[in-house]
Amino acid sequence: MLFFNSWAVGTLVCCIFTILLFGYLALLKNKAPATRYLAVIYLGAFILDLGYLWSALAPTPIGAYHRFLTIPGVFVALVAVVQFAYYYPRNDFPKEARVSLILGALISLGLTAEFMYRALHTIPTFQFNGEVFNYPPAYGRRVGVFILVLVVWFLVVMIRKIRRLEGEERRAALQMTIAMLIPTFIPGLANSLMQSGALAYLHFQQVFVIATLLGYFAITIVFINNAVERTSFMTKIVGISLVTILLVVQALSTIVSIRSDRNYDAFHIFEARSFRTAAPDPQSNVAYIISFPLEGSLRDSARMEFQKSESGINLDEARKGMIQALAAREFEVRRPRAADLHSTRLYFAFHVADEARGRLLEVGYPYENYRRFQDESSRLIAFVTIALAVLILILYPMFFARNLVRPLNTLITGVGEVNTGNLEVRIPVLVQDEIGYLSENFNSMVKSILDSKRQLQEHAENLELRVRERTAELKNTLDEVQTLKNQQDGDYYLTSIICRPLMTNWNKSQLVSTRFFLEQKKHFSFRGREAEVGGDICVTGNLRFGEANQPERYIMFCNGDAMGKSMQGAGGAIVMGTALNNIMARSAGNDRVLAESPEAWLAEVYRELNDIFRTFDGSMTTSAVIGLINERTGRMVYFNAEHPWCVLYRSGAAIFLEQELLLRKLGSPSEFKFRVLEQQLQPGDVLFVGSDGRDDLELSPESGKDRIINEDHDLFRRIVEDCDGELDRIVDRIKASGEVTDDFSLIRIGFHEAHAMASDIPTRVNHGKELLQSGDYAGAVQELRAAADLPGAGLAPLLVLGQAAYERRDYEQARRAYEECLELDANNADIWFNLSLCYKQARQFEQARDAGERVRELQPARIANLVNLGDSYRLLGDNQRARELIEAALKLDPNHNGAKKALSLLG
Repeated sequence: MLFFNSWAVGTLVCCIFTILLFGYLALLKNKAPATRYLAVIYLGAFILDLGYLWSALAPTPIGAYHRFLTIPGVFVALVAVVQFAYYYPRNDFPKEARVSLILGALISLGLTAEFMYRALHTIPTFQFNGEVFNYPPAYGRRVGVFILVLVVWFLVVMIRKIRRLEGEERRAALQMTIAMLIPTFIPGLANSLMQSGALAYLHFQQVFVIATLLGYFAITIVFINNAVERTSFMTKIVGISLVTILLVVQALSTIVSIRSDRNYDAFHIFEARSFRTAAPDPQSNVAYIISFPLEGSLRDSARMEFQKSESGINLDEARKGMIQALAAREFEVRRPRAADLHSTRLYFAFHVADEARGRLLEVGYPYENYRRFQDESSRLIAFVTIALAVLILILYPMFFARNLVRPLNTLITGVGEVNTGNLEVRIPVLVQDEIGYLSENFNSMVKSILDSKRQLQEHAENLELRVRERTAELKNTLDEVQTLKNQQDGDYYLTSIICRPLMTNWNKSQLVSTRFFLEQKKHFSFRGREAEVGGDICVTGNLRFGEANQPERYIMFCNGDAMGKSMQGAGGAIVMGTALNNIMARSAGNDRVLAESPEAWLAEVYRELNDIFRTFDGSMTTSAVIGLINERTGRMVYFNAEHPWCVLYRSGAAIFLEQELLLRKLGSPSEFKFRVLEQQLQPGDVLFVGSDGRDDLELSPESGKDRIINEDHDLFRRIVEDCDGELDRIVDRIKASGEVTDDFSLIRIGFHEAHAMASDIPTRVNHGKELLQSGDYAGAVQELRAAADLPGAGLAPLLVLGQAAYERRDYEQARRAYEECLELDANNADIWFNLSLCYKQARQFEQARDAGERVRELQPARIANLVNLGDSYRLLGDNQRARELIEAALKLDPNHNGAKKALSLLG
């Protein structure tokens, strides 16, 4: 059974457009080689889109066979793209073009055959996020690499051509390169973002369809405007109209699909609620109902209350999902559930709380029921799309030929006469509309040109003199502007030099770690030096409080944001940094132990900084968080002066420490009474303090529409959770979520992390091994990588990771793991030997030789290394040295099969 949804309509739209483009180019007469390859590109794109259409229509295991179309389709298109690059606008490398065609075709056939063989021996699994059956991502890794190679190949050829071409040909080649990147690079980037979770699948669909329609249309327009084959104005009208209609249809199908999703959820949630008091009707679509106690000693049980037929749902898995729903208090949300991802026993479930009976119900519906619901509206849109395309292709030429094309041709004929110098020409007015008005004005224009020609000749000599005068004036003005800019950049650079030493991570604690990220919004260049300037500031340091003979060590931290742009903000940061560093020098100098309490010290710091900024009468204010953390106990005292709320990451969850405004900015009148806040940190806790640059994101910087600024202030907290409290990943995720529009700074403070993480290392390593045994290589890599990054992890997780990656031919991952092992144990012969094997498999023969020589220094009689090292020399072309090493191995073991085989390769 075939079901339509928005993705099916979108891919149908792409199929219609690409097959029409293929047909149009295929029917052109006397085609140049570049035109033929462009037609093949559209044919391959059609096959690719047809595969996507099949995957969207068939929510059964047979839908996985779409890869048997998409992989050949993309290879046909991209091999043709490379050939198109050679032949457009002419073939400057004929021999290279032939070799590349044969090589690209052979590799494509080999990779396609390999994938099909592996796929035919694998049962596909269902992916709820894309609503498709598919094969493991590892199957297409080589395909993905070769696709990237073909795209880079195309770019290299076009760049070489652009450098050789001149004038209009160079412009045409540059335009074609940009146009080709729209339907290739943009969908590829969107696919990568989707796979990483940064882009929703629905948005990927929109990007793919829009990039396909606009990209291939742009390619066609650029091509027909610059190639020997010419097209008519009618072709452009029909093409633009068709693209517009198809884009509107795709947008409509997306809106309808979203509304259908909402209606589906609303209806089934309403129905699921009714099952709290009544049993399902036998005629309803309910597949099963599972109950689960809301609280009490039976929290570990789940019971099947109803099932229409054997659903195959694992009650243990259902229990886990229901416990998670209870913990997060997330009910009445559609969740995927599968009895077997290799079959069609797929369900969507809703959790409904039945507090009257003290239970939680999971009500499951067949996935096919959901697809039928979507199909009811999407199928009609698909039929309307086909009908509209047919009507445009038939009716538009009939209508515009009489009312537009013929009058325009008459006008073009008159323009041609004028181009030849005939200013006596007059064209007849065939229609009384805009074109007729244009024709009348054309006749008037030609007459005016004839009258003005003589006057222009008289002014010709004076014009040259005036141009020289105006050019000199413009040059003087530009010189003045450049002088002012240089002065401004010099001021910026001096300010940045002053700011730099005031923002320092002075913390020396071994128990409490502090890391900064600081990136000011204003970037500039002064005399070849890149720098930045802004109002954010980060400072840490160490203080001692208490008795002189038994002082308590504290870590001071400060994150501030001076109000104002560029120089004004930088001025505030300088004032803040100077004052705070002076306070720290005064408080910690000469190994001083402060007798006052940490709370009193913070109150005095606030008073002093506030008094300094109040002297500016409101023209300079600063938001800030300043605090102290007891290095031993974890007791933290701090104040927040109208700064973004602090985030505490503990045991995989992130929370805001503040919930309301408690203090105004430094230098501002405040209706609040100053008070010190307190928080108790636990081993393993991570605190994040940052400026509002973490939230001020432009979510659509390249959309070309009105700016969309992030208003979700919970976004940063969720990112901290998703990135496991790792500073670099948090920064990367924030930048991937949108364009940072303000100064951006973060301080990461970790309390006794090494102690908290040490016990987690063997657990993560064992879990990684279990994932490897279950076939989840990607999950195992992530788990082992996380274990290796823990303090004191040692060699264990890296060795397991390296061995697993090598066995799965992921030589790059294995190489990185073994190289990290060497940082911990540089004289381990086994690690050097494994690293040499990785280098050789990655065709890095010189590195393989060097690593093998290192093993030989440590273990001269290691036969396997002698054979591997000799083979590395053979691959480098040094057969004499290779023979010496292999013969040395045979002396140690005359019957060694590997040595015999390596010797036979030397001839």
